[in-house]
Amino acid sequence: MDGTNTTWRASSRASSRATSRATSLLVVALTCSCVLVSHLAGAFQFQFQVQVENSNNSIMRAASASRRIFGRHIISRDSKIILAPSASSSSSRFFSALWSTANQNTDENANTNSNANSYTNSNEYIVKARLAVQSAKRQSRKDALEEDRQRNLKIKRLLHTDAKNANATDGNGDDGSVGEYPVPGMYALRVSVDKVLRDELRMNGREKRGRAFIECGTEGCESLKGLKFEIHAFFRALKKSTYLLSAGLPEINPDGSIVSPGDESLSNNSDVDGDGNPYAKFWDLNGDKEVTQAFEKAQEFYTEHNDKLDEYAPNRLKRPSILIHVRKDPNAPLPPPPPAYLENLKNPKETESMTMLSFYSFPTGGVTDAEEFALLLRKLWKPFDALGRVYIANEGVNAQMSIPTNVLQNFMDCCATVPELGSYMENGINIDPIPLSMEEFSVAGEMDGKPSPPFKNLHVRVRQQIVADGLDKSLDWESAGYDMPPMEWHQKLKEARERRYNGDDGDDIPLIFDCRNDYETSVGKFEGAKPLDTENFRDSWDVFKDELKDKPKDTPIMTYCTGGIRCVKVGAYLTQEMGFTNVSRLAGGIIAY
Repeated sequence: MDGTNTTWRASSRASSRATSRATSLLVVALTCSCVLVSHLAGAFQFQFQVQVENSNNSIMRAASASRRIFGRHIISRDSKIILAPSASSSSSRFFSALWSTANQNTDENANTNSNANSYTNSNEYIVKARLAVQSAKRQSRKDALEEDRQRNLKIKRLLHTDAKNANATDGNGDDGSVGEYPVPGMYALRVSVDKVLRDELRMNGREKRGRAFIECGTEGCESLKGLKFEIHAFFRALKKSTYLLSAGLPEINPDGSIVSPGDESLSNNSDVDGDGNPYAKFWDLNGDKEVTQAFEKAQEFYTEHNDKLDEYAPNRLKRPSILIHVRKDPNAPLPPPPPAYLENLKNPKETESMTMLSFYSFPTGGVTDAEEFALLLRKLWKPFDALGRVYIANEGVNAQMSIPTNVLQNFMDCCATVPELGSYMENGINIDPIPLSMEEFSVAGEMDGKPSPPFKNLHVRVRQQIVADGLDKSLDWESAGYDMPPMEWHQKLKEARERRYNGDDGDDIPLIFDCRNDYETSVGKFEGAKPLDTENFRDSWDVFKDELKDKPKDTPIMTYCTGGIRCVKVGAYLTQEMGFTNVSRLAGGIIAY
């Protein structure tokens, strides 16, 4: 390569799936370096040590993608890449490319190291356990539906098939007269729901009134719980509400039809009497005793009514009938108001842009039930149409997400209310300050070599660890050294650089460790930083033992990584396992810097 501006073009096709993966990872590292330069322009210049080979299509493709993403000029000088930011350049797509690939780390690491078998097995165990729970729930729902189906089939058989088969002569008696239609032992229920409750539950017209049948001697006519179960079979929306039941005896028209009182002008107060309340003569069903008495009254009414009529009277009842009225409970507690973060919530589908963000947390005491917490986060974040990938383990949470910009503040307020997040989100939420337009977002990521959105869905997954560390035991992640703000970090680097330049090699010059993997470090690093040269994070501990074996315990150590989460674990290991007392880490990692 010469010293002039060089346009790097991506090769037309990836030579292999492995090359494509390497390309994506190199894009991540290049773009990380771009962010460093853009923030340090005018202060001092970082040079990112890279040996460039003209024949290496992966490097060429990565540089080309980085140039497309940032709109920056890439110049080669003596095999050192200098990335010069243009005035109109944006770091927005950096986060898109970074997070669309960085999320692969946890899963890929579990498959790339032979020493990670125990971790892989643990993850597989968690997945299998979750699938077993989901399978049990599905089977339970299936069994319940099958039970309802069999119950309905039995009622249908009692009402029609068995009754018709009982007429051995097709309904004709021996003398040629029409025989009595056999009536099974069932109660007929006519159920109505008051308008207030229908409007509140948004019940359709079909659910205004309905008819149900209960077999004699079953729980439905002996307990309040059983009666409600029978009613829910027709009025499913009532399962979501607290309501009151009252019962009454029917009025019979001359043609045998049952009169159902209207309910449009019904008052919710069952004590109201007078012509204005058609349900004034109904009695409340507050417990099993009242339910049993109601069906006994229905049986008595049926017997007395039919005893007054001859055998072929048109207004004879075929079976005992009872009227059930459902009304809103005036003393029921009001539903809780929507949380403050949902007030004035805009429609996320109407957003004009997406904002990329990431965060992690190591809450005190950890996450008690990771599976339940995952369900909670899915529920809480559903109103925001959030996208991304979130890992949850007993040790904490690690998230990379895309949020519709018009509900970003609502989302942040929501996260602040979750105890496991809130104050435990170290350095808060890392937010890309420049949102991506919907058009930019749709091509900001890559899948199978083609542009695609960084995230298409929200995946909240339970893992053994949110970052695979390979340690035998979990450490105290809240005791992980000093979380150094980016500006202080910047000043420390500058001072160390100047001292080294002046020939000072004192023991108080901090050791700087790049805790990223080798494919990231190979593209760019802070000047003076020592790369760990590891293929995955689990290999870091042996490197630290070797590098620090002869160092005093008060040696100043500075660490950094992409987003800060790895350095939390590194800081905890150096202080708790190796006994170093002067450990600091770049708060929020390169992203925050």
